Amino acid sequence: MALALNRTGVVFKKCDLAGHKPDSNKACAADTCQHTCTDVERCSHAWTLRYWVDGRQRERSFKDEVRHGRTVYGSGRKLAQDAQLKLTVDKRAGDRTFADYSKAGKANFGDAAETFIMRLPVNDRSRSSYLSAYRTHVKPLYGNSTLARVANDRDGVLDLLTVTMKELSISVRRNARMVITGTCDEAVKAGKIREHRLADIELSDNGTKHDRTDFVFPAHAQVKFVADGNDETLGAGICVWLMRGCGLRIEEALAVEKKDIRENGTILRVYQQATRDGRETAPLKKRKRGEYRDIPVPTWLWDMVKDLPGGPLMPGNGDRNYQLYGTVYDRFMNAAEKAKIPAGFTPHSLRHAFASAMLGKGVPITDVANWLGHRHVRVTYGIYGHLVPSAAARATAVLDEEYTEWSGQQEG
Repeated sequence: MALALNRTGVVFKKCDLAGHKPDSNKACAADTCQHTCTDVERCSHAWTLRYWVDGRQRERSFKDEVRHGRTVYGSGRKLAQDAQLKLTVDKRAGDRTFADYSKAGKANFGDAAETFIMRLPVNDRSRSSYLSAYRTHVKPLYGNSTLARVANDRDGVLDLLTVTMKELSISVRRNARMVITGTCDEAVKAGKIREHRLADIELSDNGTKHDRTDFVFPAHAQVKFVADGNDETLGAGICVWLMRGCGLRIEEALAVEKKDIRENGTILRVYQQATRDGRETAPLKKRKRGEYRDIPVPTWLWDMVKDLPGGPLMPGNGDRNYQLYGTVYDRFMNAAEKAKIPAGFTPHSLRHAFASAMLGKGVPITDVANWLGHRHVRVTYGIYGHLVPSAAARATAVLDEEYTEWSGQQEG
């Protein structure tokens, strides 16, 4: 039974048995028609929006949504009615862009999302983070959906980001949001969908702690083995000490050249990171080319470096200027295992150790955030806030010391 709403086209279900007419319809008479369901409100078939554009009949299908494993009956009809109303408004307004988006809107969201991620102007590490967020959290829900369905499913996207993923860190949820909304933004620009309803989705930091499985701080002798190795085990090289002494990411450490250490060995200027194939460099994470940060260099690290030749401190082989990321990473993890360092220790653990040493000794977190390359200090707090000495304890010590001085002066 067609559902006429005095709008452009009609919304109905093709399976509606009320439309079965064997006396006048050849398909019905031959028992090859689609009229099979007595309860169209709760059957599994899609709702159809049938309308006309430029004298040609068009159709769009809208299935009832599945949320948390349950079918939300009637949601497909609501989506169809919303699309019908939009078509009506556009047509009556004389909008020249009123057109049929049904074919392009049926394009696979999953394919579009992966293409969007691969085209992002980001470094390999960031791209990997986006891919991980998509494939782990977004793809299971939307990987086989159409662009049009995702673009209209604001409730579903909100549930994913704020309910299903609520226990995850804010950065992972932001990456998932970026992939979903960015893919739909590009689809709009490409004319595949008219618009989407996913703008302005707010994510609050719910206090979920970052995964600290890689907060492993081994002994000096163990780290030295990871760097140097022995006759049987290859070490990861000087990049280990660059990460431990200056808090660098592994790609940043692989790109450091001797000339980058300035002012008589006291300052390291970090302005690039090595690509994973070791052939060239890229801008720092979330930075434009040419942007940099200056980091204090500990004396012990300069003593290791000062007599090395110029050029990259981790020189590559053949036509590669820098060491291969994969090679260095494998050596690092293999040596860590041979050194009997607990599971969870990764190159990033050395960056954690740098930050922990600074914060534990009272270095302001704003300075540490700058040296780590965090754009916002709240990112640093989110990861290392548990390592910052208690403000209350520091205040108590200061007040006790001040009172002793003050009361002594008063007695004098």
